[in-house]
Amino acid sequence: MAAELYNYDTFRQDMMKKDMHFHGGPEPGSVAPDFDLPTVVGGRFQLGEYRGQRPVLIEFGSITCPMTTGAKPGLINLFNDFKDRIEVVSVYVREAHPDENYPHHLSAEQKMRQARVWVKLDKLPWTVAVDMLDGTTHEAYGPLPNSAYLVDRTGRVAFRALWAGQEGLLRGKIEELLKREVAGEDPINLGQQENLVIPLIHGVAEIDQTLALAGEKAKDDFRREMGNVMYGMQKLMSKLQPVINPGNRK
Repeated sequence: MAAELYNYDTFRQDMMKKDMHFHGGPEPGSVAPDFDLPTVVGGRFQLGEYRGQRPVLIEFGSITCPMTTGAKPGLINLFNDFKDRIEVVSVYVREAHPDENYPHHLSAEQKMRQARVWVKLDKLPWTVAVDMLDGTTHEAYGPLPNSAYLVDRTGRVAFRALWAGQEGLLRGKIEELLKREVAGEDPINLGQQENLVIPLIHGVAEIDQTLALAGEKAKDDFRREMGNVMYGMQKLMSKLQPVINPGNRK
């Protein structure tokens, strides 16, 4: 029953409204919930293994989440610049806009298949772990579609962002974390950010393409729940997508 409630089959407007603020999840300064999950390439990712070793940047996302797609270019830049000093991992969670092509998850095997398609399609260079069917890890971190958590070497949350699509913000926090760790500060609390503007610009630019990938039901659900005005705005933004999010899905 928990898995059925977690993996909704239809997007609703109230879901988006709820995701405009943190609801649950570890706050900055608190211990990051450990998790041990399978990865898309085999093997497992265990957060606790990095305690005392190096910081970890955690992103939550799915193939049907426009915000996840919008965050990709910035995260690739961060990965390329910091991969020798921090660990980057995405946790694959429930589908944000489930449809016939990528439906809501009914089994762990299906969830893994869809995660593998996402990694192959978006050519993600970092580790992608797949959450349990009932979203145990996602729920522990507050079940937002595309949040980001920066965990320091002590295993505590140093910083969290409502959305991962904020390259400049995350870059500044990573640099500050690394600098303060070198200075011997331990643990480190860099606060949190609920800014919506920049991530929404990137995410809205991807809605048309992401929903087209998902299927007709996803487009119909979005139009019904968000209205024709919002749908028209995202159609306009999608035309600007090559400028706003260069390097994303072609």
